[in-house]
Amino acid sequence: MPALHTLIETGVRVVDVRDQADRSRDGILPGAVAVDAAAVVARLVPGLPTSLAAAGESAEWLLVSTNGATAAAIAMRLRDRGVRAGHVEGGFRALVAAGADGSGVVAPAYRRAVAALAAHEA
Repeated sequence: MPALHTLIETGVRVVDVRDQADRSRDGILPGAVAVDAAAVVARLVPGLPTSLAAAGESAEWLLVSTNGATAAAIAMRLRDRGVRAGHVEGGFRALVAAGADGSGVVAPAYRRAVAALAAHEA
């Protein structure tokens, strides 16, 4: 899989499916849409009344869970419904390991790339 910042530059939207306790403990993924794992399919499949405004037919999603397993399973369910979705192998932990300063905070380069993402419900 290409680097996260490379995907973001191509318009892929990042979805943080970690639960609130994990985001509070480990830090947020700036610019990512935070969606409860149980609600991701309802929020990202185009045309549903519960879909995010950004969930159009051409939308591409990159899911991030704590260790990657949850995101991988959800991405597969989304692909089964025709949604273009992938996941970060190794999850948030892999992102931190790839560019963290040891404090559990995403490295500045990743922070800037993800902060440039505009995936809001508006």
